[in-house]
Amino acid sequence: MEKVEVAQLVIRTQTDDGYRYFLARRTRDSCWEWIGGKREEGESIIETAKRELKEEIQIEWNNYGFEIEEVAESYPSSVDSSYLLNPVLVEIGKKVFSDISEEKLSNEHDNLFWIELSEFGDYNTLGQYEALEKLDLVEGDVALAVVRRDGEYLLVERSEENTSSGEWGFVSGKLEDMEEPEEAAVRELKEEANIDAEPLETGDFYIGEGEQGYWRLFPVLLETEDREVNLNWELSDYRWTDLEELEDMKTRGRMRAVEKLELK
Repeated sequence: MEKVEVAQLVIRTQTDDGYRYFLARRTRDSCWEWIGGKREEGESIIETAKRELKEEIQIEWNNYGFEIEEVAESYPSSVDSSYLLNPVLVEIGKKVFSDISEEKLSNEHDNLFWIELSEFGDYNTLGQYEALEKLDLVEGDVALAVVRRDGEYLLVERSEENTSSGEWGFVSGKLEDMEEPEEAAVRELKEEANIDAEPLETGDFYIGEGEQGYWRLFPVLLETEDREVNLNWELSDYRWTDLEELEDMKTRGRMRAVEKLELK
């Protein structure tokens, strides 16, 4: 079956607080997405992207200062595999940013937001995340091991030999090939703190920023009976704490993990 090629426009603008990315809400189902559309016969993906800008948000390419930063490797849509999505990173200036409004949206969309990457997981999107990976805007996947023992949670301090040294947070680590977040959380706990634990549930992912860029984070709640903690070189200190004390500690992204797991 011949694939239908689609230009998937990841539009961003630089602000004083960093990049903001354009998401539009679909009228038919209220899901959020990068705007885009099908490639017509004889068009390149870049030509499709330029045409879709005009059709979707009434922005004429020749009237503004645009830059195509990258056209990434295509991938099949997770919603309908007959569609082949081509992520296109579009950089726009302040004038374009100020000219884009809800009133200019086509009837395919009824709302828009400019978001930070760290806010992406807060929106109901279908098949949109992979564009970020294809464009190298997100480095990869990380499991956060939120391990509980007798109603308290393990926090660890990152060592001087590690990135983000001196920061407190949950044991964490990258997912290996074909590894699920639960498997990674169990493995990282054993490697970094010599703790055996049983995974209970995995919360919705969110995107967090570290010294080496943005990552997709999967918080995993685990239970352990181990009382002995033996840290490896990546960590320098630890403590068991309740949820109230978490608020007062210098940690990296700890409360979002708690919120995603709906811990009380």
